[in-house]
Order: sequence, then structure tokens, then C-alpha cells
Amino acid sequence: MDKTHLTSPSDIIMTSSTGSYQQEPLTPPRPVGQVILYGVPIVSLVIDNTERLCLAQISNTLLKNYSYNEIHNRRVALGITCVQCTPVQLEILRRAGAMPISSRRCGMITKREAERLCKSFLGENAPPKLPDNFAFDVTHECAWGCRGNFIPARYNSSRAKCIKCSFCNMYFSPNKFIFHSHRSSPEAKYTQPDAANFNSWRRHLKLTDKHPPEELIYAWEDVKAMFNGGSRKRALPSSSQWHLTFSCLP
Repeated sequence: MDKTHLTSPSDIIMTSSTGSYQQEPLTPPRPVGQVILYGVPIVSLVIDNTERLCLAQISNTLLKNYSYNEIHNRRVALGITCVQCTPVQLEILRRAGAMPISSRRCGMITKREAERLCKSFLGENAPPKLPDNFAFDVTHECAWGCRGNFIPARYNSSRAKCIKCSFCNMYFSPNKFIFHSHRSSPEAKYTQPDAANFNSWRRHLKLTDKHPPEELIYAWEDVKAMFNGGSRKRALPSSSQWHLTFSCLP
């Protein structure tokens, strides 16, 4: 039998009477990392080429003084979506000490999302001072749909009438605006609105621009997070960060 040299430690050579067969190199396991968040080490995994942090570990350490509902509502308001672990990934998190042995599932969020979520609870920044004519151009598709200007300067409580309808120029609070609509054309499609829900506007009210800059998205999500989840502190970007060209009222 002829001798064959291995090209690398991960190559496996199988020999037979008919010749030799070379197996593909073994795929290395998913890397387990660690990210320091507010001074606390958080276990991370690379999922679909993106580093993600264990939300449960963040909740049990940095946000341990807040309830599950507070954290969940704030995460939804910030537009943060969890990616659920596979059974293999969950076992890796257990062995790394990020999850209890009894855990059956775990959501993972990106480092940027984890920073925004923690900052919304732990940050000390004051809301930015914005000009009175600053506004987000927003749209909803409930009923016949509607478009308006969300004015942060008027948003000083959860029931503040801070949205000016672009069709009738009337002002509405966010939770009332999604039940206000205009049939803009005969071809307009009617969508049955949800039952009245105080927080549903955060899900239905969207920026009119379908491809807004990333900074605008984060600013909008931060505004939506205000007055959501009790009287906890809300951290918003400093006024120097609001450098984009937003829509303004005439």
C-alpha cells in the first residue's frame, strides 16, 4: 500500500484496494465569544455571520431590577427582534454559563441592539432639545390609512396630541391617530384595524420613507420608546446627534 501524506491536520485519508478517498475538512464549531456590556461579561455567539448576545443573560444581570414585561415592552418599542437559538446553540449557552440547565429557549440580539436596550434603562442622558418645527413624516395602513407629521416637541405625555394629519390638519395622540384615516383614492384598500390597544400604535405607525438612514431609524425607535414601560428613565441621543435632514412642518 502506497503512503499518502496528509495535507493538514483536519484532512482524513481513507484507503482501499481501489485507491484513496480524501474527505472534506471538518467544519469548526460556532465560536463562543464574550462582550463586555456596562462592565458585565455577556456570552455571545456568531449566528449567520452576526455576533449576537444572550438576552436572557442581559435580563438576569444588567436588567435584573426590571420585570420581564418592562424589558419585553421596551424591546418591542425599540424595534428589537430576537433570533431564537437552535437546540445546539442553546446547549452551548448552557455550558458557557449564560443560561440555566432547565432553559428551553433563548433569544439573541446584536451588540448594537443590546447597547440600545440597556441604555434605555440605565442611561442618564436627558432628552434632546429639538426645534418646534421638527417632525417625523409617518404613515399607518389601518382602515383606509393615513399620513401625518409626528412632532417630538409636542410629545410630552403618552396621550399628547403630537401628530398632525396631512389631510385634515387635525392633531391626534399616537394611539388615536392609527384609528384616524382618509380614503385617498377609489383604489385605496381597507384594512381592518386591531381592537383598541394603547401600545399598538408603536407597531402600526411607520416612517413614510421606506429606506430611511440608519440614524433616522434609531431616532424614531428612541422616540417610540418614550412613555413606555412605566416611569423608568429613558435615554435619548444628545442634540448633537440629530444632524440629519428631517421633515419639518411648513
